[in-house]
Amino acid sequence: MQLVPATGKGRPLITAYGAGGFRFGLENGDKRIEGSVLILADTPSAWGPLAIADLTGAALAEHVAPILALKGEIEFLLFGTGPDMAPPPAGLRDILKGTGIGLEIMPTPAACRTYNHLATEGRHFAVAMLPVT
Repeated sequence: MQLVPATGKGRPLITAYGAGGFRFGLENGDKRIEGSVLILADTPSAWGPLAIADLTGAALAEHVAPILALKGEIEFLLFGTGPDMAPPPAGLRDILKGTGIGLEIMPTPAACRTYNHLATEGRHFAVAMLPVT
């Protein structure tokens, strides 16, 4: 799915998603990330889990550790659950709440649009999105 380009105040914006990945518009050109994506400190990178089922037990703690390291720097985590709305991984909300980080959950297509909107507002948040195939 193509998204309408916008000005992100220096932040990378998602210009397309689908086919198992994400495309970002960067100052030096486009960047495609296959699979899930994690956006921390305005830097998109590949993220290990491909489905909510991959975020259980010790794997959950491992995958959210980079987000928790931003305690005090971000307001919330925007979590894209894949093509459809799904409940968050068990324990995610509690882990984040313990550090003062809020959680916003929505299907990945809505999370992509929300990310682009919030990026233009200069909000401080992290993003973790599962891919849409």
